[in-house]
Amino acid sequence: MKNRILSAHPYLSFWLSAAGGFVMSVGIAQLGDYASSSECIAPVPMWLLMGLCTLLMWACIWIAIDARAKLGRPLVARPVLFALAAALQAYALSELCMDAVFFKLYPVYNLLGYIMYAVPFVLGAVIFKKPKIWFIVLEVVFAFYSIMQYYITLFRGSPIKFTDLSNLRSAIDIKSEYTFTISFTVVVAVMQTAAIIFLTVITKLETNGKKPRLAALGGCGAAAVMFFTFTGFTYDYGIRNRVILLNFSGPEDTRTSRSVGSLLMFYYDGVYNHVREPEGYSTESAEELTEKYAAAANTKKSPIVIGILNESFADYTHIAPLTTNKDFLANWHKLKDEAVTGYVTVSPYGGYTCNSEYEFLTGNTMHFLPLGSAVYTNYLDSKQDSIVSAFNDMGFETVSFTPCSRVLWNIGEAYDHLGFKKKYFSDNINLLDPLKYNDEPADKALYKRLCQIIDKRDKSKGLFVWVTTMQNHAPYNMDIPGGVELTSHDNIFAERYLNSISLADEALGGLIDHFRDYGEEVTVVMFGDHYPHIEGWADELYGRDLADLGPEEYSLVHQTPFVIWNNRSRTSRTIDAISLNYLSDEVFRVAGLPLTPVQQELEHIREQLPIISSFGSMTADGSWHRTGDDLGGSSYNDILNEYASLQYYRMFDEDRKYLNSSK
Repeated sequence: MKNRILSAHPYLSFWLSAAGGFVMSVGIAQLGDYASSSECIAPVPMWLLMGLCTLLMWACIWIAIDARAKLGRPLVARPVLFALAAALQAYALSELCMDAVFFKLYPVYNLLGYIMYAVPFVLGAVIFKKPKIWFIVLEVVFAFYSIMQYYITLFRGSPIKFTDLSNLRSAIDIKSEYTFTISFTVVVAVMQTAAIIFLTVITKLETNGKKPRLAALGGCGAAAVMFFTFTGFTYDYGIRNRVILLNFSGPEDTRTSRSVGSLLMFYYDGVYNHVREPEGYSTESAEELTEKYAAAANTKKSPIVIGILNESFADYTHIAPLTTNKDFLANWHKLKDEAVTGYVTVSPYGGYTCNSEYEFLTGNTMHFLPLGSAVYTNYLDSKQDSIVSAFNDMGFETVSFTPCSRVLWNIGEAYDHLGFKKKYFSDNINLLDPLKYNDEPADKALYKRLCQIIDKRDKSKGLFVWVTTMQNHAPYNMDIPGGVELTSHDNIFAERYLNSISLADEALGGLIDHFRDYGEEVTVVMFGDHYPHIEGWADELYGRDLADLGPEEYSLVHQTPFVIWNNRSRTSRTIDAISLNYLSDEVFRVAGLPLTPVQQELEHIREQLPIISSFGSMTADGSWHRTGDDLGGSSYNDILNEYASLQYYRMFDEDRKYLNSSK
C-alpha cells in the first residue's frame, strides 16, 4: 500500500521531504528560544531542542531517500518545479529569521515577495542545462541575507536597509563590538540551508524541453511585469494604511519589514525612499532665505568651545521611574544649577551616531533624508558649510578628537568636508591612560588627553574642539565598576549600562572641574547621541511595544540629556523643547558668539517648529506629528517646506555658493 502511494506520483518524495522537514523544524524554531530561556517555567535544555530539530528535519529527507531506494527510483524533479520549491524555502526562511508570520495581512505582499525569490531561481532553471550550481549559489546567498537580517535586527533594533550597502566599511569596523551568539533561529536557518543544498545535490533534475523552457521564460516575464506594475501601488497603499512606516523608529522599521516581507521592504527602501527636491525649489529662492540676514559680525573673542557627543548617554528615568542605589547622573543634575540643561531630541535610536553629529554640526535635520540613511556615507561627498566652517571664518583653530577609526561612518573624509583643520583618530590620538570600559577607551582617559592638548594649544587663536566618546557603546557584556545597582528591575544589561554612564557622568564632572577656574573662557556642550539598544528594556519601561507608541510618547526615547556650561557666566536655564539641529545656536549664545545667517534662519524656523527629527516633529502649539503627516496648518507646512529648501540647497544644490569657495 505504502509503495503504491509513493509510486503514484514521481515527485511525491521530494515534496514530502522538502515540506515536511521545513514545517516541523520551523515550528520548533519558533518555540526554541523561549523554551530554553529562563523566562520559561520549565526551561528545556538547548541540546535537546537542537537535537530534536535536527532529527525531524533530516528524518523526512531520509525517509524519502529510503523510499526511493526501495522503489529503485532516484529522487526526481523537474528543474522549474524544483526552482519554485527552493524559492519558497528561501522566502520562508527569510521570514523565519525576521520572526515574521509567513502569511501577510495583505496577500499581495506575499505574491510580490515570492516573485523576488522565484524569478532568479526559475531563470537559472531555464538558462542552464545543469542548474544545480546556480540553485546552490542562490540558496547560500539568500540564507546569508536572512541570517544577517536576524543579527542586524538583534544588534541595532532595526533590519537591513538599502542604504546599509554604503556602510559596509563601518559595519566591518564595528563588528568586533558585538558577540555573535547562536540561537535556535540561526541553527534552524543553517540546517534548512544544508537540507535544501543536500536535496539539490541528490535530486535528479530532468531536462527541460523547448516548450516548457519557453513557458517558464514567459512566466518570468509576466511575473516581472506584475511586480513592477504593482510595487508602486502597493507601496503607496502601505503608506496610506500605515502598513509601511518610514522615518519613525527601529521597532516600526522591524514591524514594517515583518508585515511586508524583508526582501520586498529592502526593495521599497531602495526604490522609493530617497531625497526629493522640495516643492517650488530654486537655487535663487533658497539663497534668499539666508541673504536677508546680516552676516555674522567679526568677533575679537577667542574662547575655547568644547563640543562632546557622548556615546549612548541617555536617562531612562525620562521614560519611567526606576530605582537605583545611587544617582547615576549626579554631576549632570548638579550642573543644572549653573548651566543650560534639558533633554534634546535626536533622530537616531540604538545606532547611527554620525547622524547626530551631522545634525549638531550643520543645523540640518534627518527629517528630510531617507529612512536608514547614514548621512556621512550616503550624502556627504563635498564641501559642507557648518559651525566648523563658521569657526574657521572667525579665525578659530578647529579640531576633531575621537577614539574611533577613520573608516567608521567614513568620518575621516566627512571631517574634511565639514572643515576640521586638525583631526585625531584612534591611530594618532595617543591616549595617556589605557583605562577602558566596555572594551573601549574610558571617557576619563579621553578627557585627560584632551586637556593636555588644550593646555598646550596656540592661545592666540580661539579653539573649537569636537569630541566623540565610545565608552558607553553596546554591547553591555562586561561588568563595569560604577557602583550602581538597579533595584526596581531585573536586567543585568541595563544595570551594566547604568554603571557605564555613571562613570561617563563622573568623567564629565572632572572635565568641568578642570576648566572651572581656567585662565581662559571655556564653553562646554555635552549631549547624548541616542539611546542604546538594550533588547526589550525600553518596552518594559513604557509598558508596551515601542512600535505602538504615538510620536509624542515615542519622542521620550529620542530625548537625551544635554548641558551647555560656561566658566565665566554660570547661569541656570532649562530648555523644555529643542532638537539637535538647533542646539549649536544655544552654544553660540552661551559662548557670546554671533549667529551665522543660517543659524538666524534656523531660529526663525524654530519659532514654529521647536522640534524636528527623523521620526516626527512638534509644532509651536505643542502638537506632535509623524514624519510625512500634515502639520495641521498652512503656516507650519510652509515653514517645513522653507526648511526643506534651505537644507536641499546646503546639501545637494551643485550651484551653492560655498561649494567652490576657496575659504
